[in-house]
Amino acid sequence: MILVNKTRRLALILCLLAAGSLLGGCGGGTSTVESFHPEDVSAKDALHKALTAWQNGQEKPGTVPGSKPEIRVADGRWLNGAKLKSFEIGEPLDKDGAVQFPVKLTLEGASAPEEETYVVVGKDPLWVWTKAEYDRSGGM
Repeated sequence: MILVNKTRRLALILCLLAAGSLLGGCGGGTSTVESFHPEDVSAKDALHKALTAWQNGQEKPGTVPGSKPEIRVADGRWLNGAKLKSFEIGEPLDKDGAVQFPVKLTLEGASAPEEETYVVVGKDPLWVWTKAEYDRSGGM
């Protein structure tokens, strides 16, 4: 009887501690849309690393190897096998919401650079999307 009461008391204490730690992590109201927007500097760095991986021959978009925080990419041209010769990232666009950058892409076989807007969202992982892919996804 004494052993059962001690076991129940221990189980109750463990449940209360677990519940307290779960609730403690949910406070502060930081789960806003803005909390998933990286700083301009880290967003630009993630975009640069993603495009450099493409330029250096990474076959398909997806995870950029060795990136910390992890960088994941969605780009239709890259997915369809286009090869990137060079790129030029502009200053962040003054938009509400996700961080966006204009980029000039020079693809192999193209007669002129193409203009593309990239959107960077998240913290870990950081997601790099073409604007079209981002819009198609419903804006995350």
